[in-house]
Amino acid sequence: MIRSYRTSWLVFAGMLLLVACFGLAESFLTQWRDLNGTESLGKLGVNADLSADPSGSAQLTLQEADKLVGKWGRPAFYSARTVDAVSSGDKRTEADVFGVSALYDRFANFPLVRGSLLTGRSIVEHARVVLISSDLADKLFRTRDVVGMPMQIMGATFKIVGVYEASTSLLHKMTDNGKPDLLVPVTTLTELRPSIRVSAIELQAGPGAVITGETEVRNALAAIGISPSGYRIVNYAAERDWIAQMPKLLLAAVGLAGIGWSVRLVIGRIRKIGRQLRRGLAAEDWPDVLRSHWKTLAADLAAIAALLASMLAIWLAIRHRYYIPARLFPEELIDWSFYRDLWLAEWRRQVAAMGYVATPGELIHMRVELLVGRLTCTGLLAGLPLVWIGLRQWALEGVDLAAGIVRLAAYTCAAAVISAVAAQLAGTDYVIRPQDLFVIVCMPVLGALAQNAANRRRR
Repeated sequence: MIRSYRTSWLVFAGMLLLVACFGLAESFLTQWRDLNGTESLGKLGVNADLSADPSGSAQLTLQEADKLVGKWGRPAFYSARTVDAVSSGDKRTEADVFGVSALYDRFANFPLVRGSLLTGRSIVEHARVVLISSDLADKLFRTRDVVGMPMQIMGATFKIVGVYEASTSLLHKMTDNGKPDLLVPVTTLTELRPSIRVSAIELQAGPGAVITGETEVRNALAAIGISPSGYRIVNYAAERDWIAQMPKLLLAAVGLAGIGWSVRLVIGRIRKIGRQLRRGLAAEDWPDVLRSHWKTLAADLAAIAALLASMLAIWLAIRHRYYIPARLFPEELIDWSFYRDLWLAEWRRQVAAMGYVATPGELIHMRVELLVGRLTCTGLLAGLPLVWIGLRQWALEGVDLAAGIVRLAAYTCAAAVISAVAAQLAGTDYVIRPQDLFVIVCMPVLGALAQNAANRRRR
């Protein structure tokens, strides 16, 4: 009894890890897409690399940024940033000040609490207007009803036109909020402080950007007379495909395990039918055998049909076109120097990045990759093995099959509730599609059936 109790906890832990890891990974991916405005992740980021050029000469003037946007030929926006003291009355604090160009709201999401966003007209007119975060409003004014109020930025008076919500999600906490404290027209920012230059540009990705996006950006920089070597290019379209397939790998492993157990069950049923027919034909003719065993044969054939249907449904739910970046392919299949050089290049990149100042979008991208990657690995290396070991132990302990399936249903429901609560605590909505949950539920049920059938044969 105690062993069965412990085994049940083992199965529950495995189901919890599978449901939580897959669902939370999908939730963070959905939140990442939503944070990137209407363009979502179909874009490319160009950021001046201060680790390669600490002097900052790679940063662009407004004229150069406009030339690059014009050369690109698709929607784009650029920004400049600085840290400066801001104040209102006797309240004073330091803030991340971002100057943005038009279309900034297409590339980043700023959910409004009060007022309105910065307009294209205010950017063209060098207007002294500001959009501030709810955190900064609470800090300086102790209220969010601040639209129309003045505040001091870099010695000039700005009028507050809107307040946007500062997210409290786990992603933003891992990226120092991941958003600027306030936004002003980039034209106004550079007018007040001419030494500030454009440090980041985001460009709408073209149809083939996953493969050719980085090359297109380098060509556009070179076409306006700027060396691409001083910039770090982030292909968000390619990174989206690369990271988004991680939880799909977990789901595929779960689904293939379910299909594997289904194959075992189908083979077992076919062998059972063969044994029945051989025993019957030893004493009777075909018509008599079919008449005397038709109920058993029909039940076995129906079970085989149901198993084949479940295998097809699982396959349709887990199939996915996986993406592998071209840089990971060697010219020769067995080329150990290629993998050695790839590892060394990644190590050098991490060392060089110590002096690199990432944009808020890049920081969120790195944290999403970290979280989704670790959740996927946890599900694969811990969740799936725990379920397999627990189901096998249930069969050895002689746990009733019907009771085991009822427990699995209860464990799945409890795991989904716990995962949803964890997602809310992480500041995101829990996302899991019905077909994905179907795969995760079918796998242990099929496993329990297969282990039970194998245990009966051993006896």
